[in-house]
Amino acid sequence: MAYEFQPLAFGIFCLITISTLAISLWAARQVRTASHFYAAGGNVKWFVNGVAFAGDYLSAASFLGIAGMIAFFGFDGFMYSIGFLAGWIIALLIIAEPLRRIGKYTFGDALMSKFKDKRVRLMAAISALVVSIFYLIPQMVGAGSIVQPLIGLPYEVGVIMVGIIVIMIVATAGMVSTTYVQFIKGFLLLIAAFALTIGVLMAVGMGPVEFITHFIENPAVTLPQGGTVSGSAFMSPGMYYKNPLDFASLAIALILGTAALPHILIRYFTVPSPADARKSTVIAIITIGIFYILTLFLGLGANYFLTTDPTNQNLAAPLLAEVLGGELFFAFIASIAFATILGTVAGLIIASAGAIAHDIYTEVLGNKPDEARSLKISKMTAVAVGVIAIALGILAKGQNVAFLVGLAFAIAASANIPALICTLFWKRTSARAIIWSILTGLVVSIGLIAISPTVMGKAAIFPLNNPGIVSIPLGFAVVIGLSLMGKEEEATATDV
Repeated sequence: MAYEFQPLAFGIFCLITISTLAISLWAARQVRTASHFYAAGGNVKWFVNGVAFAGDYLSAASFLGIAGMIAFFGFDGFMYSIGFLAGWIIALLIIAEPLRRIGKYTFGDALMSKFKDKRVRLMAAISALVVSIFYLIPQMVGAGSIVQPLIGLPYEVGVIMVGIIVIMIVATAGMVSTTYVQFIKGFLLLIAAFALTIGVLMAVGMGPVEFITHFIENPAVTLPQGGTVSGSAFMSPGMYYKNPLDFASLAIALILGTAALPHILIRYFTVPSPADARKSTVIAIITIGIFYILTLFLGLGANYFLTTDPTNQNLAAPLLAEVLGGELFFAFIASIAFATILGTVAGLIIASAGAIAHDIYTEVLGNKPDEARSLKISKMTAVAVGVIAIALGILAKGQNVAFLVGLAFAIAASANIPALICTLFWKRTSARAIIWSILTGLVVSIGLIAISPTVMGKAAIFPLNNPGIVSIPLGFAVVIGLSLMGKEEEATATDV
């Protein structure tokens, strides 16, 4: 499809961009220490943090990718919404309070509260960096995809623009500005999802249940990729994930991956207490839950009106807005999608900067700079990670962002969840087991992706698109097996 410059959309785009940068410049005055840069000084109110959680978590995958996946593949696309939401139950019941009690800035800090081996911190930093980069790729793909129809610029220009803006956000005020951007973004996303859902239901003249029933009972649902399929097949598993094991693998990765994402974990360190961490998680679940229920109507609406670009699944929601409400509604929805990407990318870059500047440079290598130099190094690292994200985003052009995020969740869950849960709750866990568990999770999950249909197509050696069903249990097996094999005195972890 061809996209042209739209003055109104460009105006709203500029307004959001200028407002975001203004927030960053204002927040920069509050950043004086590394604690402010990485964790906003630990003084974020629980309600603000809860909505910011939602703003951080509801990424391009949620707003762009899932709507497209549902429009193209029905229930298999909605599975992403179910899995993303279910993962927060794990975060609430298992991770939130214990992590806040033992952490400081990063995932590595949390593990090092139990172990004194620098190799543990190094592996935690490598894992955080790898997962963040894999998660950054779909965000940058979403950026390029949305800027194309928003202001008529080429995909590559959109990726570069977003990268530069986010680098400025993070480099000026770190987590302080990022928190405010994510808080505002969380509310805007709910407004956008509600507006689109109401627009869809009014346009079709049906209630929510009636609209869903219409699809289930429809003898021939038209597919954006061509052809038709029965409504019962469209609204059942199997449209995209033909292999039930692949479907199960995705579900495991999504449910366990949420509590393992570095940019989500670091938000727990921004509140004053463990109780605040729990309360902010509850607010996040409510906000995120409402949004993900609404994604079903966004995706089905895009299929009903066929507001899809067969060459780019990520544009289903913005194109739906254009059909329902014209240029003004399109500009509003597309601009919010753009703001969504800004907030998530900012959080990911902070997590990456923390892994490199704080964990590796300061703690592992033993460099102890003063606060001013520490801030400078952190900001320089953020710039470097931003440049890498731009390059990877350009290379991944055309991929569905929800699908790419599913792979990042699998890597995060494989590398981080076994180490984190065993560190928090099993006193016999050893440092050696943690190191090898993280390494195994990273190598196996990425290795299986490399030989899967995702990369190799029909020549794939590993039959599943998502490696979670193999790599996550293997991570647990390694940490448990090596801990049991180690000497009693090597088990340095204690119960929380």
